[in-house]
Amino acid sequence: MPEVVITCDWTMMSNHNGKEFLGFGTTTPPYILPERVYKRLFFPNMPCDEAGHPREAPYGMRKIEAALLDAGIDARIIHPSYLDRYMPGEAKLLLISGHDYFGLNPPSTTFSGVMEGRDPMNRINFKRMLRQPAVLAARRQGMKLIAGGPCAWQLSPANRAKVPWIADFVKEIGGVDCVVEGEGDIYVKEVVKKALAGEPIPEHIFLGPKTAPSVEQISSIRYPSINGLVEIGRGCCRGCSFCSVTTRPTRWYPLEKIEEELKVNASIGITKGVLHSDDVYFYGSPNIMPKEDKLVALMQLAKRYYQHVGWSHVAVASLMTKPRLLPRLKEVLLTNGQTWWGVEIGVETGSPRIITSTMPGKVAPFKASQWPQLVVQAAGLLNDNGVYPACTFIVGLPQETEDDVIKTIDLIDDLWDFRALLVPMFFVPLGHLNKKDWFLRQNISDRQKELLTRALTHGLKQSQAILREFFEEKASYQPLYQATFWGFIQFLTAVAKLKGIYNPSPRPPKEPLESPLAHPERLPLPTIPVRD
Repeated sequence: MPEVVITCDWTMMSNHNGKEFLGFGTTTPPYILPERVYKRLFFPNMPCDEAGHPREAPYGMRKIEAALLDAGIDARIIHPSYLDRYMPGEAKLLLISGHDYFGLNPPSTTFSGVMEGRDPMNRINFKRMLRQPAVLAARRQGMKLIAGGPCAWQLSPANRAKVPWIADFVKEIGGVDCVVEGEGDIYVKEVVKKALAGEPIPEHIFLGPKTAPSVEQISSIRYPSINGLVEIGRGCCRGCSFCSVTTRPTRWYPLEKIEEELKVNASIGITKGVLHSDDVYFYGSPNIMPKEDKLVALMQLAKRYYQHVGWSHVAVASLMTKPRLLPRLKEVLLTNGQTWWGVEIGVETGSPRIITSTMPGKVAPFKASQWPQLVVQAAGLLNDNGVYPACTFIVGLPQETEDDVIKTIDLIDDLWDFRALLVPMFFVPLGHLNKKDWFLRQNISDRQKELLTRALTHGLKQSQAILREFFEEKASYQPLYQATFWGFIQFLTAVAKLKGIYNPSPRPPKEPLESPLAHPERLPLPTIPVRD
């Protein structure tokens, strides 16, 4: 029995029906339909062995588990439904992680705000996990609790002071002994050793850029990660002021380290995986210029272990610095039965003014005035090469004016016929903007409501268009999944129409935009020389 138990709530301990993007569904409230329906759609149970070890677990938790095991500490990830087998009595320390403990991050606040302030499923299940009688009993008997992960700030003493209902919940579960913010690969070992030895541990640890681990100090996962996700690097050099990731230095894993983790996932028969970094197109590069040979070698490596390879994130400007590189990557990836791949792209705004004031590095090496054109051409480039992006937009950025919102609506209309999902998110004060005010539902202007309506309508329309390819596998249960999600999309469409937030054609149809590669001479010119 492990002394240190690592866990998360049920919304994270799931492979989301083998579709990483469906994990976003856990940030929505259970609306009208029973919660069990949403669970089946977005976070079905993860298979476990008799000891409660999940077949797959969130990648970040696997990294912490590996770091502790490498340090000789008896630690394992345990499914939240099996915690009563280890407590009270067996476990001396409980480590919890999550992407959004209380539903305060952008997707959750947006969906909760739009759906009349209801609690999102991640918040409901996180509270449910820590309210389990076995956990509460273990806390009363002295088991320590350490919180970490990307949303650790939500449990920090400062945030508890700002949000009374979080403070009340923390009091209900017997407090939190330590909150670790930042990359904990190194320091989690020290904190855990002190806690197990009965020594005092700090209530709050903030690990900034200067304490970020080197590649050599980051452990490789020992056990499989959810949906075969494998990290290829950390950090981002774009410097967007609303993002906490940009405060971390950029580090790239060598192919040998990446292959080590690919083998772990492939060993249990995982055939689909996601390559994760804040911009996959930059792999191996010390700056914002893609390294073609390194990126091609990475894709070839991934295809040796996975039949289907996806990307976590890519930047518009990165794609457009070397647009002819994407067709080469397509030749590598769209083989062995794979017909498409997905990626998340932070578009954020259609306003060059907001780009200049809040995220000037996002457009480099191009000009801010070229941003809307770059986004549309990147969408065409992606679709032409079998890529269906999920494009995020931020609603309510500081200093945003009505004219900025109108420009974003115009950009959404320009993207209307592309196969993509447009995901609007309320501004949350993170990164260098962490002192700013939250954007709340009651602050929505008529123009911002129009933006949300357009994005929602586009999402429902395009979800139907890409559904068949999304469930492209030949397994016998895939038609059932496809039919179920088709019905769910129709349900959401009916609700949106009933509430007056469905707007399919506000302006005359435009001529379809052709591929940017059809006329390369028309591509926007970068502000510095770029060699393709």
